[in-house]
Amino acid sequence: MESGGREASTWREGRSGMIDSYERVTGRVPFATNVEVQGMLHAVLLRSQIAHGRITRIDVSRAKEVPGVHTILTGADIVVRGAFKARFGPVFRDQPILAIDKVRFVGEPVVAVAAEDRDIAVTALALIDVEYEELPAVFTPEEAMANGAPILHEERPELGATFADILINRSGDPNTCNTFKVRRGDIESGFAQSDHIFEDVFTSPSVQHVPLETHCCIASVERSRIVITTGTQIPYMVRGQIAEIFGLPASAVQVIAPPLGGAYGSKCYPSIEPIAAALSYFSGRPVRLQNARDEEFVTITKHGVKIYMKTGVRSDGRILARKVLALFNTGAYADIGPRLIKNGGYGTNGPVSIPHVWIDSHAVYTNVTPAGAFRGYGISQAAWAYDSQIDMIAHRLEMDPYELRMKNLLVDGEPFCTGELMHDVHFRELLTTARDRIGWDWSAAPERVGQKVRAKGMSCIIKSTVTPSTSTASVKLNDDGSLHILTSSIELGQGVHTLLVNLASDQLQIPVGRISVARVDTDVTPYDQQTSSSRSSWSMGHALTAAISDVKEQLLSRAAELSDEEASQLEIRNGHVSVIGAPEQGLSYQEVVRRTRAGNIVGRGFSQTQGGLDPESGQGVASVHWHQAAGAAEVEVDLETGHVKVVKYHAGVYAGRVVNQVHGELQTEGNLAMGLGQALWEELLYDNGQLQNGSLADYMIASFDDMPDEVDLNILESGRPDAELHGIGETSLPAVMPAIANAVFRATGVRITDLPLTAEKVLRGLKALEAEGGAKNGDLTTPDGASTDGQKHVVGSVT
Repeated sequence: MESGGREASTWREGRSGMIDSYERVTGRVPFATNVEVQGMLHAVLLRSQIAHGRITRIDVSRAKEVPGVHTILTGADIVVRGAFKARFGPVFRDQPILAIDKVRFVGEPVVAVAAEDRDIAVTALALIDVEYEELPAVFTPEEAMANGAPILHEERPELGATFADILINRSGDPNTCNTFKVRRGDIESGFAQSDHIFEDVFTSPSVQHVPLETHCCIASVERSRIVITTGTQIPYMVRGQIAEIFGLPASAVQVIAPPLGGAYGSKCYPSIEPIAAALSYFSGRPVRLQNARDEEFVTITKHGVKIYMKTGVRSDGRILARKVLALFNTGAYADIGPRLIKNGGYGTNGPVSIPHVWIDSHAVYTNVTPAGAFRGYGISQAAWAYDSQIDMIAHRLEMDPYELRMKNLLVDGEPFCTGELMHDVHFRELLTTARDRIGWDWSAAPERVGQKVRAKGMSCIIKSTVTPSTSTASVKLNDDGSLHILTSSIELGQGVHTLLVNLASDQLQIPVGRISVARVDTDVTPYDQQTSSSRSSWSMGHALTAAISDVKEQLLSRAAELSDEEASQLEIRNGHVSVIGAPEQGLSYQEVVRRTRAGNIVGRGFSQTQGGLDPESGQGVASVHWHQAAGAAEVEVDLETGHVKVVKYHAGVYAGRVVNQVHGELQTEGNLAMGLGQALWEELLYDNGQLQNGSLADYMIASFDDMPDEVDLNILESGRPDAELHGIGETSLPAVMPAIANAVFRATGVRITDLPLTAEKVLRGLKALEAEGGAKNGDLTTPDGASTDGQKHVVGSVT
């Protein structure tokens, strides 16, 4: 082999930033909100103003007279005139494209208007008259499961094709859309062996994702072809749902998925896409539909939940038994609630070894906005319960909360509550680092200066990633030696495309500037199950590695054709194919492709994880590997106002192997900001189903000014070059809320068990403590939570 001219060995340069940094800072990222299609109409939605009722009359006659109005559509129109299905959903096909006969929550789309521009559509919308016969409504799972409660779906919704990991277990209760169970050991025996039994109740409210970019979709429907451009995390799910609705083969539906301006789980499953497609079907023109900010609050939310937790422990702190009843409020339609309750259900076990576990986790229909995926995916709610309770147990047993956790944390080889043996776990290392970095000293009293008091708290969490799952990738090595990656993993600001470019650069030793990533398009880019569950680094990373290995094998084979050497005598080195032991005798990739007249070399890769759980016992394999994090907070509480300020926070997360340190740190800081808002302010407030704070004027999220003065990060690696990649896009978020709550309790003695930790709740707790005569820290029963003194604590029964 004769060596051609070699490039300088600079393939590792230019790797710190996002590959689309220039486009981002100059406003050139092609978000769906920036897409325009010739001849498109603009759509708006008339939404229900009541929580539950029968539609008795819809009059659109005045709206039709507005010049520029093209199409007005109701649910009845779809049923009577549409040659397609009227309902959709990722698990149950229970959500109508537009309300049919009934409305089930305030904000449900009832009428859609498409006009030449948005202003015309809004004018017409105001002229539509809708009358309802109001029906009794239920807003909490307890109300919905009560005897005689109004039934939201009189006919059991149809179960459609869905994800492999979802377990369906419908109970006899008509408003319970799904149940997940864990049965491990003998729960009654476990409680009988326990010296102490503690029962507590924890609640987490519904909250909003608040992505900077709202939902936006452009749909164009022709007789045998549909093109959807939409901001989605799962383009192949959108394709499948639209194909199913219109009775078309998947090959007739093209979904183009631009980069997202934030999502956090809100854009996983179809919401406005079927409406835009239906309008395009009836109008014969492309239709653009985008949520206004207030509409985001009535499109999808995080699940609110109430968790009843009963835990049995020995006097030395060893946890022996846990029984949990988790009631997840899935809203008026199931969305992905039937799956989320699985993760949130087994998540209530926490990162601890418990021999006897009994968990019932329910997704319950109510007359509020549907709830779906949210960053943390059920684990934030679970961690709020179990990691608050472990601190409460430590106080009751007069133990150091750090030592109590260390006594129970899972280690390699121990079974989780699902029965699978843990591997590559680092909980103790993460927690110990958190202890040291925050300066934890259980024997030290809270520090008080004037009206302000400071104290510290900690947390340790476990999170799964969706299992089983599938990803595929393709790469094209071009005849100039550049590389093109084809993937359907969505770039939503987390840097997944940059990660894939860095991986490809490492494996083929090509400079990142010569690697590009295709725009996601289901007609072009291969299948990826989802960009969520912190799975892309692992799943798509493996698929890309397999595709590059395919390219390498072809390179070696083709280079052997140009030499007297066997392929087994050649190696890939520094962007060249060389003879082993003689790097000077080699050919560049460009030379190999051109001299063999290959045009390009295409590699294909496939990654699939295996697993699944038994629907009756919850035993099996829940996760290909487990995501791990620890958090520690130092808070300052104003004893006169109840205001909580987080002054220092340590976030530790296990990454396995870090591809981009800067991106890992940014993801972790983002988790902190999101968790801070949920800890202190965020909740959707309803009055008889009417949302009271559905705007950013009233709904509080964390700002830069709210971030701790000191943020300390620990992105832990295994140290092995062949270590697995662990996604960290969500992992450190669930630890934030309990860490802050535990610090507030240590500072004030106020134990709050229902999020958020508002100043009003803290102040009420302080006043209750004062009324009890200044009880010592921790001996307080607050109006908002659990009793914290004595041996057996019953705040609600776990049945």
